[in-house]
Amino acid sequence: MNINKRWFVIFASFLLLKSVSLLSAHQTDNDDPIAIKVSWNSHDYNLHTIPSLQLVTNPLVSRQFSPVSKQIFANLKQLNAEYARYAVWFPYPKLAVAELDPPSGSLQCGNVGEDSFIHLSCERNGGVISQIDFASFGTSAGACGQMKQGVCHATDSLSVVQRICVGQKRCDIPATNDIFGDPCVGTLKRLLVQIQCNPPQNNTYWDFTYIDPMLEDFLAATDGHSRIISFSTQPSWLFQLDTPHIYPDNATHVDWAYPVGTKFVDDSMQALGDYYGRLVAWYTRAGFIDEYGLKHNSGYLYNWDYTEIFNEIEGEHQMSIEYYTRAYDAVIQGIRRHTNNYDMKYVGMALEAHNEFAYYKYFLNHSNHAPDIPIDMISYHFYAIGTSRVDPLSYELLFPQLDNFTVEVEQIEQIRKNLSPQTRTTIDELGVILPDDNNPNAPLFPLIYWNAAAALYAYSWGKLSRQGIDVIGHSQLVGYPHLPDLQLEPQYPSVALLNWTTGEGTAKYWTSKLLIDTVDIDNDQAVVTQTTDVGDRNIFSQAFVRKDARRWVLIVNKRYANVGVTIANCTGGQMQIINEASGFGPPTLVALTSDQITLSAFAVAVVHMPPTGKSS
Repeated sequence: MNINKRWFVIFASFLLLKSVSLLSAHQTDNDDPIAIKVSWNSHDYNLHTIPSLQLVTNPLVSRQFSPVSKQIFANLKQLNAEYARYAVWFPYPKLAVAELDPPSGSLQCGNVGEDSFIHLSCERNGGVISQIDFASFGTSAGACGQMKQGVCHATDSLSVVQRICVGQKRCDIPATNDIFGDPCVGTLKRLLVQIQCNPPQNNTYWDFTYIDPMLEDFLAATDGHSRIISFSTQPSWLFQLDTPHIYPDNATHVDWAYPVGTKFVDDSMQALGDYYGRLVAWYTRAGFIDEYGLKHNSGYLYNWDYTEIFNEIEGEHQMSIEYYTRAYDAVIQGIRRHTNNYDMKYVGMALEAHNEFAYYKYFLNHSNHAPDIPIDMISYHFYAIGTSRVDPLSYELLFPQLDNFTVEVEQIEQIRKNLSPQTRTTIDELGVILPDDNNPNAPLFPLIYWNAAAALYAYSWGKLSRQGIDVIGHSQLVGYPHLPDLQLEPQYPSVALLNWTTGEGTAKYWTSKLLIDTVDIDNDQAVVTQTTDVGDRNIFSQAFVRKDARRWVLIVNKRYANVGVTIANCTGGQMQIINEASGFGPPTLVALTSDQITLSAFAVAVVHMPPTGKSS
């Protein structure tokens, strides 16, 4: 089914759900509207929490593969977000790792899958390919210097490669049946080649072909704003492995198994630090000197505020906090070694699991770090997990999960304040994941889901702002279901902020923009806000007063139902509301002619109070 037909199915499902919701969506248990009571002169807490988002690299983001890349970055720019996180994540290794193969030593090798090309070169220092040590098209395997034939092997592999490559400065060999014949019909094959150069040379395999364009576009779209750059994926060859990991030859093919290994080959972790040092130098110091002394020039002289070190450390490489802390220090030392930049700030941990209080206690203890290593910011993640993809009533269960997380945040904050009070906090992945999200055959969710997930983010920002968290990052700008026209496997469609077919904003996107445009952490303070909603079962509300006396109220409907509320003296003000009716567009602006407001299912609203008069 093509993309447009998929959206027709979603729209048809939406119409069906809408007709059902007219019957099932109802006023809350109490027929009287919920009264939101604001004490405008009673200070509650100072507002420090910046609404932000993350962008995770994937093919739909890249202008090299995506028909909507331009619109994606235009929408990112329109957000004007501070502390946007750019996560260079592992599922697409060629989009995430700048040195996928280890430095060659004196051996030069290639290893590609069927229907791809091996590119071999001895042209450095004017050399030529003098000898083929190994060549096999079939099921051979092994690292460079340790290649062995498999059961399936094209017998003329060596002679074919010799004919194409010997005496050449470089050669490109297609790994196809047309060139080598088909030694095992129906079996996926690979081409492995090992050569010698005359004179001998050492090669490195730094390649920024797919990494540069996306980072260029991200930095352009966020220019003038603070950014967090997370080169979260380490080359697999840095880890101790029994056999080398074979990554996809196609840059748009997914590899969920890329994060292999738990311990680094180099226990001093200097090689790890050097990889990150050279990587950051490529973008901030116009280039770097590689492992064999060759200068690689980029011309880039970018600046960004924070570099985040790794992602979900306890999951992706099962690192203990002690081991990770050593790696964190080594990466900072490597960046300083290659860039001489001591002003860069750093974000640590990016934890995925919950109640890992021992991690925070160890990492935030400065005595566990090398001298002169900063702990500028910590990060961790939260996703509410859905129980159904298609039942809107089940989306109400997302909100209590955030309530439980808030209790955990309180404990983390106590640890941070005790051990390292100057360290800031970003919850840089916060969102919803529906079940079977990466299953290509999973049903697509109804459009009301976008409103439920948007409401969860607004609720999270409002609740966590009370804890003084510095940044809450909405996850994530771009995800998608199976897109057969683009040959893309699913990438967490329920987490997306943008429509994957057009690049337009969903309710999630417009909620982020509403908060970014409204919140002023330098001038807003929260005031005491109470409601008649018993147990806060139906809505969340929080009022704020600006230094210039402007007043606004955030209201979130947590129900798949219509909810009526009242705010005294809001008549004459305006309301920006994101709901089903606003669809893929910006908030609807409503002039308030009554103190009573009706919020449709999972609506998010900001009420701007009229400038005259104050209530107490």
